[in-house]
Amino acid sequence: MITTVIRTMPPFIMMMADLEEAGPVDESVLTEQHLHRSSFITTEGYRGVQFIEHGRKLNQWELDHPAVLDLLRQSGFYYISRLRRLQLDQALLGALIERWRRETQTFHFRHGEMTITLQDVAVISGLRVDGAPVTGTTVYPWPDICQALLGVVPDDIRAGQIRLDWIYQQFHHLHLDAPAGLVAATARAYILYQIGCSLFPNPTGYRVHLKWLPLIADFDACGALAWGAAALAYLYRALGSAALKGKVECCCFATLVQIWAWDHLHVGRPTSVGAVADMADCPMGCRYDI
Repeated sequence: MITTVIRTMPPFIMMMADLEEAGPVDESVLTEQHLHRSSFITTEGYRGVQFIEHGRKLNQWELDHPAVLDLLRQSGFYYISRLRRLQLDQALLGALIERWRRETQTFHFRHGEMTITLQDVAVISGLRVDGAPVTGTTVYPWPDICQALLGVVPDDIRAGQIRLDWIYQQFHHLHLDAPAGLVAATARAYILYQIGCSLFPNPTGYRVHLKWLPLIADFDACGALAWGAAALAYLYRALGSAALKGKVECCCFATLVQIWAWDHLHVGRPTSVGAVADMADCPMGCRYDI
C-alpha cells in the first residue's frame, strides 16, 4: 500500500518563490521598478550601499567662543552645532535604502509607507524649514569672495571648492579677545564646514564648494533661509539615486536618517536615551549622544 504524503509549503519557501517576481503588482505608481536595486538582487546578487557623512571631521571642532555662538544663533546654525554626529549603523541604513522609492519619496514597508518630513528635520536638527529658499549661483570670483568673507584666500581652490581640512586648521582656534571681523569670519567658516561635512557632503570627503559662502555673508539673511528644507531635498535626491541599480554609496545627512529610524522604527536604538527635559538648548537629536 502506497501512502501519499501531501505537505504544505512552509511560509518562508513561499516567500522565496515570490522573490523571483520582486516588485509591485501594480506599477502605476512605482513606475521605476525596472531601475530599482530590488529588481536585480535575484539576477546579479546583493550589493550593499555605503553611507557617507564626514561626521568625524565635524565632531573634532569644539565651539566654545561666546561671540561665535551668538552669530550661529543669528544665522540659524546654533542648534545643529550642538548635534554630534553618530557612528553610522551601515546595516540599518542599508536596509532602509532597499525600501526607498524615489517615485513617492517614501520608504515602503510591509505595513505601509513612511518618510522623513520637514517636521522631523526641524525637531531632530533644529534647522529652519520655513523661509526663503536656498538658491544662488556658482559663478563668482572665488578668491575675492574668500578674501571678503573669510579674510584669507586658500592656496588650493579647485573648481570652486576648498579643502575642509584647510578650514579647520585656519579657523578652529580663536582667542577670546579676537577682533569682530575675525569672529565673523570664523562663524562663516564653521557654517561652511558644517555644510561640507554633513548637510550637503560630497563623496570626496575633503572638499566643500564655495557657492554656499555668499549665502552666509549676512547672518540675518542666512537665518531667514530654509536650510532644513534644502537639506531634506538634498537627502531625498541622494536616497533616490542610491536606491537605483549599481549604486554603491549614498552621501547625505546620514545622522538625520539614523536618528529618524531610531525614533520611529526603534531598530538598533540605543538603550540609553537622554531625557527631553535636558534638551532646552539642543535639538532632540542630541538625546543620542553616543
